[in-house]
Amino acid sequence: MGLPPDQIILFFQKKFTGQPMLAIETKSLPASGSAVNSNGACLLPSQWGAVALPAVLTLIVATLFIPIELSFYVFGLRLTVTRLIFLIIAPFLFVKLMKKLAAGRYRFVLSDLFFCFTAIWMIYAAANIDGIEGALSHAGPEVLELTVAYFAARTLLSESGQALLLIEKLCQVIAIVALIGLLDPLTGRYITREIAAQLSGYPIHISDWADAHRLGLLRASGPVEHPILFGFVCAIGLLFSTSIAMSGRWFFMAACGLGAIFSFSSAPVQSIIIGFALLTYARLTSGLPYRWTLLLSIAGAAIFSAFLISNNPLGFIISNLIFDPASGYYRYWTWVTVLAHVSQSPWYGLGYGVLPEEINHTIDALWLVLAIHSGFPGAILTFFSLVSASSLPASRRKANLSEQEERLGITLGIVVSLTVFIALTVHFWGSVWVLTGLLAGTRAQLGELGRLSPRIPETNAARRDTGPPLIMNQSWRRAP
Repeated sequence: MGLPPDQIILFFQKKFTGQPMLAIETKSLPASGSAVNSNGACLLPSQWGAVALPAVLTLIVATLFIPIELSFYVFGLRLTVTRLIFLIIAPFLFVKLMKKLAAGRYRFVLSDLFFCFTAIWMIYAAANIDGIEGALSHAGPEVLELTVAYFAARTLLSESGQALLLIEKLCQVIAIVALIGLLDPLTGRYITREIAAQLSGYPIHISDWADAHRLGLLRASGPVEHPILFGFVCAIGLLFSTSIAMSGRWFFMAACGLGAIFSFSSAPVQSIIIGFALLTYARLTSGLPYRWTLLLSIAGAAIFSAFLISNNPLGFIISNLIFDPASGYYRYWTWVTVLAHVSQSPWYGLGYGVLPEEINHTIDALWLVLAIHSGFPGAILTFFSLVSASSLPASRRKANLSEQEERLGITLGIVVSLTVFIALTVHFWGSVWVLTGLLAGTRAQLGELGRLSPRIPETNAARRDTGPPLIMNQSWRRAP
């Protein structure tokens, strides 16, 4: 007959089991040289590599953490490699989204609307304070990085398994970034940034910080803009590599864990502790309905009780949960002061010009910076943009996703929530700002995929919660 071996096996599988033939898509062959799915059936060589990550997303992840010192100027505008990519692909993303709508492959996610409103308001608010030219030169790059990153993931991740490949690629890059960052405390110099600055001539100011050293060591930063941002990126890589099955996960976990530690910042440590606690909670309550609503209710009640019982709950938190209490009290004072100034122009904020002397310093809170640049509506719209990315469920009880995609959806929701929380005391910009949009878009796309994909067979239910399958990033679809 001349049939290939995989078709012969699938023929006999249908003949003797009576089950419709299934095509299995998987990323790669494990090192052992053999592959099986969750049913114990062999995966064939012709089926390896069936799912591929779009090249554009691979390029975005690969260039995401290029040092800012390697940026360049075009017509007076400072561009990074990522910004240049976004400028090029933005029209194509719009066309692809229109084709998606025309083909009936689009499912509305609330964050789609909020991200568009956020982009429009950030430009409009800045234009009211600094003029249209100032808005395009200052708010424009921020809108470009956040919005295009979101819609790149939202539009280009079109097949089951691609989101898993994206996160695995991201963990690979973050692990490399973490190892590069470890050179900083080992050598006492920001080697990566210094080399990049020498190549481009762009000045480096990171080594001039008063808090560049802690515990006698230089804080790790690597190619990322700040040690706190570096540590937060490592925390994200650690959470993903811990919860999602992927090749080399132990290496990723070790590298990211060390990176988070040697950033010497409380934000990454808090993110890891809270993230692991939430992942454990998700695992223990997998069959409990409304579990996240219950958790939010308990957290809200605890916060309310703390303010009732303690005369100074914020002081307790700052004194006991932050590496440097003085830094914590400084952030608290900053919140009070900035909110007072922004309240004088609540709709449009204070713009991108020179700030009043009392707050003309580093603002260590994303929500305050957004309020300064775009008013309270800009901060609120950004908040709802991130939170609403999880508006469509990723649970297999409500969505047609694989087990690994369900785990990814939960982890993405946790990471985005941690971003919202940590942003109370950390300002995100540059690579982490782009990463925020990318992860929110990935979570939103998983929600859409769960509405589009055919129902996944409920197989091997007895072993579903015993651990990840042997083959990573699998997705099942019926053969045509």
